[in-house]
Amino acid sequence: MGDWVDDDVYPLKGLQNSCKMYKKEDILAARKAFYALCTHIDHQLRILIGTLREENLLNNTIILFTSDHGDMLGNHNMVAKRVMYEYSANIPLIISGKPLKSMRGTVDDRLVCLADIMPTLLDLCGLEIPSHVEGISAVSTRKRDMLYGEISENALATRMVHDGRFKLIYYPVGNYIQLFDLENDPNELKNLAHKKEYSDIQNKLVDFLIKNLYKGDENWVKYGKLVGLPNQEFIPKPDYGLSGQRGLHWPPPIRKT
Repeated sequence: MGDWVDDDVYPLKGLQNSCKMYKKEDILAARKAFYALCTHIDHQLRILIGTLREENLLNNTIILFTSDHGDMLGNHNMVAKRVMYEYSANIPLIISGKPLKSMRGTVDDRLVCLADIMPTLLDLCGLEIPSHVEGISAVSTRKRDMLYGEISENALATRMVHDGRFKLIYYPVGNYIQLFDLENDPNELKNLAHKKEYSDIQNKLVDFLIKNLYKGDENWVKYGKLVGLPNQEFIPKPDYGLSGQRGLHWPPPIRKT
């Protein structure tokens, strides 16, 4: 639990409210199930790779493993996703294949995102990367200095800037900023925002954030400073839609009104 979990932040209150229904033993069971599913995926990958090998396709195949998001699993009193904390946003990216022979066994800590997957695969296949592609090949010499991310809009909006070590998370409602030193605090337990010794770092990340705001988000800025939106009181609402339940189909059927 971070030292910030009880702060009055409108989007976080909603996420934390969803976690209140779970007891400690429920969270523990969910974590066991989550890691069991990871083990299941490992076994399925083994079968896939074994089939490629048996069909003599492995030397002509690039394998890239990733996921769309992680899960908070009860950390910071939250479950599921839609937040920029490491448990949700820091996902695996593992690449294997003959074109990577010279890089075998290496670990690269460059900043990457899902938009980089397509240019990475094109690069490994020796194909031209279209000029309009915003992602960067993860096997090229080109690296980004900072990464901008976003989730949700209006009252639930969250924006993030990451420079490889420090991460800034911004909630416009309440004009609330979090700053984490992921090198010394990988679990994001201490919010360093507005601490004098980190003012230069915070200002650098805020400047980058402001430069990347668009399509109405610019209204969160006045005279070059973040002002955000007025704070709101979180009022829990009944979940008549039972949003936590899932059927066996995906995607969900289109709703007709």
